[in-house]
Amino acid sequence: MTYETHPSCKTPQDRSLKIWRYMDFTKFVSMLEDRALFFANICTFIDSFEGFLSTPTANDFLSVPDGIEPEEAARRREVGEYNLSFMRWGRSLLYVSSWHMNEHESAAMWRLYLKSGDGVAIQSTIANMINSFENTPEPVHIGKIEYVDYEHDEIDWRDVFSPAMHKRKSYEHENELRAIIMNGDNVSGKHVLADLNILIDRIYVAPNSQKWYYELVKKTVIRYGLDKEVKDSALDQTPLY
Repeated sequence: MTYETHPSCKTPQDRSLKIWRYMDFTKFVSMLEDRALFFANICTFIDSFEGFLSTPTANDFLSVPDGIEPEEAARRREVGEYNLSFMRWGRSLLYVSSWHMNEHESAAMWRLYLKSGDGVAIQSTIANMINSFENTPEPVHIGKIEYVDYEHDEIDWRDVFSPAMHKRKSYEHENELRAIIMNGDNVSGKHVLADLNILIDRIYVAPNSQKWYYELVKKTVIRYGLDKEVKDSALDQTPLY
């Protein structure tokens, strides 16, 4: 299998758009060692709304028309509660790899995703990501996150991917592109094979990194057989005067 389109995963038409993955050094080495991207189970994310329906959509499952006999109304609510429990269970099947869409480095993303000063940013494109999954055994879907108001907006509930492709407007700054798979292993994360030579365009070291760290990243890239440029962060540039 490989990259597959899906109605709930809206891949941007401009496949040349740059995407970025910010990570600490240990995760970077793990990616090189496994020749794979790590897809985290959506249930492990900090945002408690990840993979859930919005309030109006959830209420639709529980609402019954006026004038229905109490027994029938109770039955319909029970069916609605069962369907919501099924949607809740479906979250555990979803694993994602999150990327930031931006033509340039993001100082905010460096701060958000690096626990220490030792990290890298992988710069790629949507086209590269799609092509990197050519020999991946499971189907991979790719789509841009839609940011909605969970108190007022409806979310399509007709397939399990749809809630995972929506987030609260509070996270709009992430401008996220999400690769997503379905898997029933019930683990915290899964490594998905990807051709890193196709995926990666270049690698940036974290801002304010020392020279020895830049050289370490460069040697690590060579050791794992990647012919990719390693660059200092553009945030380290100084004014001309």
